[in-house]
Amino acid sequence: METLTAAPAGRQSTNAPNALVRRGVPGRHFRPELHGVRGVAILGVVLFHLFGAGRISGGIDIFLAITGMLFTAMLLREATETGGRIDVLRYTGRLARRILVPAVVVIGVTTAIGLAVLPSTRHAQLWAEARASLLYFENIELINSQLAYGAAGPETSPFQHFWSLSVQGQFYLVWPVVAVVAVLVARWLKVPAVRVMAVMIGVVLAASLMLALYVGSFDQDKAYLMSTTRAWQLAFGGLLGLAGASLTMPRRIRLPAGWLGLALIVSCGFVLDGAALFPGLWSLWPLLGLTLVLASAGPDGGQQDPAGYASRFLSNPMFAWIGDHAYALYLWHWPLLIFYLEIREREAVGFRGAALILALALALAWLTHRLVEIPLKNLQIRVGRRNLRKLNIASAMIAVTALAVGGAASTAAIQPVTREYAATVGWDAETYPGGSVDAGSTDVPDVDFVPAVEDLSSELPDYYDWGCRQSGSNAPGSEETLVCEDPDKPAEPTATVVLAAGSHAGHWTQGFRALAGQYGWELLIVDRPNCPLGIAVDPADTKCEPWQDNFIEWLGTADVDLVITPGTRMAPGDRPEYILEGAPGRWEQITSTGADLLLLRGTPRSDINAADCLADGKDPADCGPPVAQISPENP
Repeated sequence: METLTAAPAGRQSTNAPNALVRRGVPGRHFRPELHGVRGVAILGVVLFHLFGAGRISGGIDIFLAITGMLFTAMLLREATETGGRIDVLRYTGRLARRILVPAVVVIGVTTAIGLAVLPSTRHAQLWAEARASLLYFENIELINSQLAYGAAGPETSPFQHFWSLSVQGQFYLVWPVVAVVAVLVARWLKVPAVRVMAVMIGVVLAASLMLALYVGSFDQDKAYLMSTTRAWQLAFGGLLGLAGASLTMPRRIRLPAGWLGLALIVSCGFVLDGAALFPGLWSLWPLLGLTLVLASAGPDGGQQDPAGYASRFLSNPMFAWIGDHAYALYLWHWPLLIFYLEIREREAVGFRGAALILALALALAWLTHRLVEIPLKNLQIRVGRRNLRKLNIASAMIAVTALAVGGAASTAAIQPVTREYAATVGWDAETYPGGSVDAGSTDVPDVDFVPAVEDLSSELPDYYDWGCRQSGSNAPGSEETLVCEDPDKPAEPTATVVLAAGSHAGHWTQGFRALAGQYGWELLIVDRPNCPLGIAVDPADTKCEPWQDNFIEWLGTADVDLVITPGTRMAPGDRPEYILEGAPGRWEQITSTGADLLLLRGTPRSDINAADCLADGKDPADCGPPVAQISPENP
């Protein structure tokens, strides 16, 4: 398929230019100040990742807007010039050469180094995210794996930064369709395509912004990563792109407006907590800064503006160099940071370490630009227009092959975790004594650990996959009581037993299944993560206490003999085992329904990843939670 095209019913599509439809379409025009802003934005992202202690610069928001700006103008020009068509081969070939090839290089190197330096417990997730990054759905992978975007740390994914590139990749697939539809509707209505495109983009902007505010009200991590909540920033840039040369202001206010815009861009990370506020309305802070800078430039570009103007300052060779290397710099800096923390066994990077990483990232960006990006660009020039079609076909085929092979290889490397260990390995107390072995005892069977250390991070109770476990977010409906039925319910159960409340109750599933099978019980699970009985652990969790109310109400209508739930809490740090505030009141509500109550002492919690610790060959006693959490007397 060479072109993306469509025609309204009853009308013939034509390639003849339509002056009315093409009216107002922005022309091709290099803007050095925009290239400089691009450099400033990416430099801000990198510097805040290295030196900002987890703060967000706002550079990604600007980068998304610039992407929307450039691609909207480019696609609308082509669609209007061809009567409503986009040359798919040329489009994908250009994307493959400019965007995909450098990304494939970085993904391949990052995967290889990750397999060498990361503990084996993280290899499955590494492969999963390599695949997601290669196929441009890393933001979805992070959401599904509950890996929230955050500051760099020793357990952070080296592919985390690909979330924003995935948002852009999904945009590249959708936006040509928007441009084609805009032109065809404009031809049908006999109006300029710019107007139709502006209306369509405006609808996208409004809908996406409302969705960002809605999702951000109960799940900020998800709102930060979703393409649908980020689309309004791309649409914002699209409107700037449609404005083109008309985006200007009177000469007398260009000087202060430009510097105000640059000040908004630079100050964003210092003033705002972007991780908690973006992509909500506060994202307009850096986006308005971008708008002011662009509007403050003269009609001939920032290089021709008087000295002292922000647009002239941004057009200098230093920012131009950073703009040229921005993509490669962004690709390299994050895995370098994560691997540095892993190799040095640091929780955070110091000043000297950050300076070293910055120098390495700049060097690798220069090499990538010189050895990959420039040769691919020159290749297009050398083949000329006559052979450009062949080059585009070859580029598209290579891209498809790389995606297919890389996706298949990474999929093959991701081994599914088998959760029914008791049934598959012939579990028995003599072979696998578990916690019944006294601390320091040498009387331990010489058998392989079950589960294997490599599977510990992904080992979860099987009921997590049944669709009956309530979400731990504040999403509407998460206060609902969901009940996991017993798949092995006896025909005439001797008792109905419920494992209830937080995830630590659900962790006892396998143990109580064994008891249920022995004594003929029906075992139900009613679980909401991070919601043990009592006052909510997280004050921001507004759905936890309503969920507990609904659980008590359900319990009053169900024929339950026994409720089992944790009665104490343990947490990393110096605080000993304790009873959660409000828990005794909930216990009384349970017994008032006629059910008996069994309280379990809480599960000790570690501030390190035990699986990674064991995979590194460290002593199991050093990898477990501190014993000091357990109170000498049962609370």
